[in-house]
Amino acid sequence: MFLSARFISQMCLFCAFWWVSAIASAAVIVLPSTQALSLVVKEVTGDSYTPLLPANVSPHDFSLKPSHIRRLQAAELVVWLGPKLEPYLAKVMTHIPDAKQLIINQGRLALEYGEHPWTSPEYLLQGLQQLSQHLDKQWSSDAWQQEMNRLHQQVLSHSRALREKEQGYVVYHDGISGFEAYFGITHLAKFTNADDQPPGAKQLAIIAQLANDKKVACILVDHEVKPKLVDAVLKPSIKRVPIDILAANSASLVGFITQLQQALLSCGIAGG
Repeated sequence: MFLSARFISQMCLFCAFWWVSAIASAAVIVLPSTQALSLVVKEVTGDSYTPLLPANVSPHDFSLKPSHIRRLQAAELVVWLGPKLEPYLAKVMTHIPDAKQLIINQGRLALEYGEHPWTSPEYLLQGLQQLSQHLDKQWSSDAWQQEMNRLHQQVLSHSRALREKEQGYVVYHDGISGFEAYFGITHLAKFTNADDQPPGAKQLAIIAQLANDKKVACILVDHEVKPKLVDAVLKPSIKRVPIDILAANSASLVGFITQLQQALLSCGIAGG
């Protein structure tokens, strides 16, 4: 028996409506502003979402394009760091309904421009808990806390070994203060306070003196490093250890924190 053209048309319309409805009722379309926040979303939801910013771009100084604004307007939920850390988003987010945006750790920590709080396991844990509650997703912190405790013990042991040698590390810019505070460590000196500020002559003199006194085991260098400047202050024998503070090369939050930890553990190891 042949089906009528009208029946076939109705069936096609029904299938199209069902398909669109199924997509609309699927997981919330989340737009994380940065790569680090995309890892937070992935940890809670199990889904990967492309961040607004390219993975290797700092959120402190970025110019929005019309295509970025369209993505913000189309998202069902924008997850971002707030106007102090992401000033480029401050104006446009005033036009996004409150119900469609979530500022990680809003009001919980006193954050200033130039900081990278997502390097702190504590900050990330609070963000994970906040997002899981917001999305009504089940997420347990047990595995996270156990892994962070394990990493913490390794960092403390290595820090003691460096102190016994009367050595420490310097950083190019003060971008891992959250990581350092969590693990109870601190750098000897820094080239600059923020990634968009040039180093001062006084800071360079301090670092050069520390190096001459053989106090510097290594320097942690990030995406903003000026290699020629570092080479002018520190001898080649002082190890350059790259760190990925933007999580550009990380597939998970645990992997991100572990990479930072491993960079620190490689500092001062003979022959490394």
